[in-house]
Amino acid sequence: MRAGKLRHLIEIQSLIPTRDAAGGVVKAWVPFATTVWADVSYLNGLEVVRADAPAAMVRASILIRALPGVVASMRVLHDDKVFDITAVLPDRTNRQFVYLACEQGLNNG
Repeated sequence: MRAGKLRHLIEIQSLIPTRDAAGGVVKAWVPFATTVWADVSYLNGLEVVRADAPAAMVRASILIRALPGVVASMRVLHDDKVFDITAVLPDRTNRQFVYLACEQGLNNG
């Protein structure tokens, strides 16, 4: 693959438990990789019902260079949008890349 296809700049974040001022445990999103070049492709969108209210969901596939440590519990930030990573899929033909199957719209934070 030519590097020109990776034309979108994204940030990958992970959810880390941290201590607050009172000593309690809270979860916070922290940067895992701040400058990642990617190819973001929107696959489809649909309307779902969540908590008895309609909500829109967008599915996307994000192609990045292989990055050790990226897992499905992380999230991606792109153009002020938050995408939950639902799966990390290897590129079987060229093991230099991975596909991140993502959803946007029903985010947990």
